[in-house]
Amino acid sequence: MIVSKCAICGGKVEEQEISEEVVRVGNDFVIVENVKAGVCVECGERYYPPGVVDRLRDIERSIRDRKRLKKLDVIGSTYI
Repeated sequence: MIVSKCAICGGKVEEQEISEEVVRVGNDFVIVENVKAGVCVECGERYYPPGVVDRLRDIERSIRDRKRLKKLDVIGSTYI
């Protein structure tokens, strides 16, 4: 466990596997699933283990190249 008490609201932090939106490229966005994080049960603030944020940033940098974005599976559409 990273922390047990939220620095924002003082709520309890529980370890969970979450989905994290990593990057938007135009109208496309990429979600990384099964990211381990501590999540405050009161306000939703997220706390990541060492190295997770760096890995998410690495994924973001690699996906900004549109060619790599096209290699990912399309799972739906977004409409406004």
